[in-house]
Amino acid sequence: MDDVGYSARDSNEYRQNALGWRRCNSDAARKRFVKETGVRWSELLCLSYFDPIRFITVDPMHCLFLGIAKWIVKRIWIDGGILTPNSLNKIQKKMDEFQIPSDLGRIPGKIHSREGFTNFTAD
Repeated sequence: MDDVGYSARDSNEYRQNALGWRRCNSDAARKRFVKETGVRWSELLCLSYFDPIRFITVDPMHCLFLGIAKWIVKRIWIDGGILTPNSLNKIQKKMDEFQIPSDLGRIPGKIHSREGFTNFTAD
């Protein structure tokens, strides 16, 4: 287990779970299965050399768009005590120093009060 509280996933177990997802006979069953395992089928799993754990690509823009980054920051880092109020204040001070061009959007404010991630989007 690493220091964030998660253990590494096993590629073989992932493949078995993906096959289980394929065996589901309804959309509702698939939704329940994904909620329990976090796994869906992908045609990439047909490739013998594809390792679903090591070859994953994290798409930052879509993670922001779907709210995954906000969920990680709030539910894991803040609620889990990894980001403390003191560290959030330090982050806020650093962010207040940034000067970015207006056409690049804006930097979230109010990080120190835990509200800064409310409108955290792909912009």
